[in-house]
Amino acid sequence: MNEGWNLEKVGHVAILSINRPKFMNALNTTMVEELDDILTKVEEDKEIRVLVITGAGEKSFIAGADIDQLSTMSPKDAKYLIDVGHKVFSKLEQLRIPTIAAINGYTLGGGLELALCNDIRICSQNAKFGLPEIKLGVIPGWGGPGRLTRTIGAGRAKNMVYRGIFINAQQALEYGLVTEVFNSIEELRDGALKIAEEIAQKAPITMEIDKHIINDVAINNNCINPSRDALALAYCFTTEDTKEGVKAFVEKRKPKFEGK
Repeated sequence: MNEGWNLEKVGHVAILSINRPKFMNALNTTMVEELDDILTKVEEDKEIRVLVITGAGEKSFIAGADIDQLSTMSPKDAKYLIDVGHKVFSKLEQLRIPTIAAINGYTLGGGLELALCNDIRICSQNAKFGLPEIKLGVIPGWGGPGRLTRTIGAGRAKNMVYRGIFINAQQALEYGLVTEVFNSIEELRDGALKIAEEIAQKAPITMEIDKHIINDVAINNNCINPSRDALALAYCFTTEDTKEGVKAFVEKRKPKFEGK
């Protein structure tokens, strides 16, 4: 496995791993730029129905931004890194397919900010979460405070951000930051693939619509929208997948969705 991002496909599931274990899988500008290109490829590959993101090794998912790079960064460089990061993280958040963050070990700073852009977050028992930028005199610049607030509430987010503290896997589960905790990293990776394969069997077009509606509520605060829902459901009934789903239900068999 080469250092950097590694993308592999297992059926309709794509698994994206960050492989910089010597640097705790920390992100630098180049890696954020490369992620932009990878997400474009994933978006354009209609065979991919679910994306799983994880970190190589056992100690870290992504331990934040590369401190060595930050130590030599000019204000201009810092602004560019924040701008490109926001662009890429928003792209991940709005990807047409469901995304799963399989979180192993330290998930700090930019790592937590990236994890928050995923639709589903699961973790191993050794996971640690935090936005410790306050200890360096900087802010979490890739949307972390806002997304964390949206996910766990303002009080808990402020406690983590103001103090720069870490929370463990069980606290993350209690807060709603993750939906499931696995005993080991091996079980986490097996579990992530199992969840992804389950989702990949569902109707892709319907899944894309569901994601759009949920994001519309979570991100844009657009709650109940009867016109949107009516048009979305009407569109479903123009697809072969909806016809197949209804027919399979009547025939008491498992549907086979083709994304058409």
